[in-house]
Formats: sequence, structure tokens, C-alpha cells
Amino acid sequence: MRKSQWDWLKYSSIVVLIAVNSALHYWTDVEYQYLHEIYQRIYYIPILLAAFWYGPLVGALAALLTSGLYVYHIREHWAHLPMYAFNQYAEIILYHVIGVTIGFLSSRERRQRERLEVATEELRQAYEQIQQTFEQLKQADRLAALGQLSAGVAHEIRNPLGSIKGSIEILESEFPRDHPKREFIDIIKEETVRLNTIVAEFLKFARPAKPSIQSVCLSELIDSTLTLLRKEAEGARISLEVHHDSSIPTVHLDPDQIRQVLLNIVLNGIQAMPEGGKLELTSFYQPQDNLVLIQVSDSGNGVPPGDLDHLFDPFYTTKPHGTGLGLSISYQLVRNHQGSLVVRRNDEGGLTFGITLPVKGRAEGRGDG
Repeated sequence: MRKSQWDWLKYSSIVVLIAVNSALHYWTDVEYQYLHEIYQRIYYIPILLAAFWYGPLVGALAALLTSGLYVYHIREHWAHLPMYAFNQYAEIILYHVIGVTIGFLSSRERRQRERLEVATEELRQAYEQIQQTFEQLKQADRLAALGQLSAGVAHEIRNPLGSIKGSIEILESEFPRDHPKREFIDIIKEETVRLNTIVAEFLKFARPAKPSIQSVCLSELIDSTLTLLRKEAEGARISLEVHHDSSIPTVHLDPDQIRQVLLNIVLNGIQAMPEGGKLELTSFYQPQDNLVLIQVSDSGNGVPPGDLDHLFDPFYTTKPHGTGLGLSISYQLVRNHQGSLVVRRNDEGGLTFGITLPVKGRAEGRGDG
């Protein structure tokens, strides 16, 4: 039932109660004085309901309607008993006092309840924010510890890797293309390049560069990033849709780092849809907080609920040949912009990544050292 219908029903019930009770007064002979005293008390019910539901004004109006109907009855039927009539007039005054007083108390209680509801909602939001901050701090601690470990491991691997690469280049000249063992040389070269790429990712994760803040048009940055991936998306039968908020002002950020974040997330979405699908990128402006929000949604299969919390963990990957560092690096880069990167499952399937960045960003990070 809609609120307007419910209000109409309540108003009608108040009027009907007053009218029926007044009719009982007029229809009952004055010799049944005890019945009239009962009817006299029944008047309190609609007055109390009006005051409780709608406050002092409606409570006073209900008392006024009651008085108008009851006063005529007193004058016509109880004039021969002045003392009894006086008591009834005093009761009418009490109707108004009760209607106004209960109305004020009800309005006060209603305002207090609304304030408590607002405070409860604010506390709930604050608790969620604290929980989110706590999770981000735990993630940051894990990233810092693993970053130090990765840096040490990467440096230890890079030196012998360089020796292997140099040795293979020397041996390559002794094995022409038609040599039966040349394919093994090529395999070693390819795997060396792949290992070198992984080591570079380790170092990038361990020592992310400090953001070089510039004034950037966010929509142009997003469009130029998607241009790099449009052919790959078309080849995978994925449609890219972009929606920009025209009210977004110039944003202060490192365009190269945020482009890398977008590339990582969009590529992650493309790879999550091997059968094709839709990838939607939307930008928003939140003027009250002076923040910009970028959402990237895909229609892929998503990840199991238990794995969602690990997407930003280093070395976590669902791909056969992934390093598991792309989203971890993206998380760090956004955090170094004093922003946040979160992910949630879509009701219809797939994932939505949310990047929040301050419009007036400033660099935060360790730098390259």
C-alpha cells in the first residue's frame, strides 16, 4: 500500500471513530448516563491516534472536531444538569490538552528516532570505511614484505640470467637455422626473455616509481589507453563501451602509471572473456569529495567468491602463464596516488573494478631508491 493510501485510511478512521461515537451520544437516551460516560472516554481514542500519527496540529483538529459535535449534544440534552454539563465541558478542554501534548511528544519522539536512524547509518558507513581501511593496511603490509623479498630474489636471478643470455647469443652463431638442434637454442632464448620479463615485473612490484604528477584530461587518457587495446578486443569478439562524465575537471596524476593500471585491468577483463562479451568503462565525478571514479566492468565468468579477496595479492593468478603481479602493481600504483582500487562481483556475472583517485592528487611512494 502506498503512503498516500495509508494516510487516507488513517485520516478516515479518525473521522469515522469521532462520527460514530457522536452518533451513539445522540441516539442514546440521557437516562443511560453510564453509557454516555463510556462514549465520553471513547473520544480519547481518535484524538490520541491523530496526535500520535500526525503531531500536535492534527491532534488539536481532532479535538476541535470532537468538541464541535459534543458541545451541541451537551447543550441540547444536559442543560437541566448544570454540574454534570460543567464536567463535560471540562472534559472537552482535556481533549485539547491531551491532543496537543501527545502530539508534541509524538513529534519529538519521531524526530529523535529519525536522528537515531541517521546516526546509525553514519556509524554503519564509518564501520565499513574502517573495515576497508583495515583491509587496505593489511594488504599494504603484505605488499611491503613481499616487495622486499621480490627485490632480493629478482636481483639474484638477474645476474645469472644475463650470463645465460650472453652465452646463448654466442652459441647461436654455431647453430644455423637448418640445424636439428637449433630449436633448442630458440626455446632457451624465448624462456630467457620470459624470465627476464618476470624479473622486471618483480622489480617493478618491489620498487614502484614515485608518481610524476601532471595535469591530465581523464577522458583523453582513458580513450588513448583503450585505443591500444581495441584491436585485441575486436579479435576476441569483445565490445568496448566507454561512458564519460562531462563534469570531470582536470585531474592531477601520473598519466603513465594510471595508463598502466587501466591496461592491466582492461587486459584482465579481456582475458576473462574467451568466448567474447562486453567490457564497459565508466568515469564519474564526486564533487562532494573532489574524487574521480573509474569503473571497469566485464561480462566474464568472474572468480569464485573465496578468491575475490586475493585478486590483489602478489603472485595470485588464474592464468596459465601469468605472473600474478599485474593487479598487485596496479593496487600499489593507485595507492601511491592516495587513491583506492577495489573489486566486486556483478549480479549478472563478471567483475567490476573501481578506481578512486583524488582530483588534486599528490605523489606518495618510495620511489626507485
